[in-house]
Amino acid sequence: MRKYATTVKIAILTATAVILFQTISLFTLYRYIRLDLYLSLVAACFLTTGLLIARRPVTASVPEPIKTVAPSPQNRLTQRELQILQLIANGKTNKEIAAVYFVEVSTAKTHVNNIYTKLGVSNRVEARLKYAEMAEYQV
Repeated sequence: MRKYATTVKIAILTATAVILFQTISLFTLYRYIRLDLYLSLVAACFLTTGLLIARRPVTASVPEPIKTVAPSPQNRLTQRELQILQLIANGKTNKEIAAVYFVEVSTAKTHVNNIYTKLGVSNRVEARLKYAEMAEYQV
């Protein structure tokens, strides 16, 4: 029920503002009040509403920390990166990889560098070893 308290307060203040403005129009006072004063009155009502809402205590619950498990290297690589890693393990060069997938050599290099980063390796030999570990883990 408390979660609706703010909504109820806003509804009551809005209803009060509407009734106030209807009362003003009944007395035709709006003819005698300048438009900028009228808009200032409306702004003051909404400012008061905002201040009342901001005054309420915030009772946000602190979420429990999520326990994460480090993803395996295979889960971090995209499907294309896995395919390129397999080609690297087979001894293909960047130029050969580019020819297989009909991409520029620079694109193949980018994929290879992304694979190195995700696997935490710095060259093709280490990437081949990582691929062999992944293949063992999969079986």
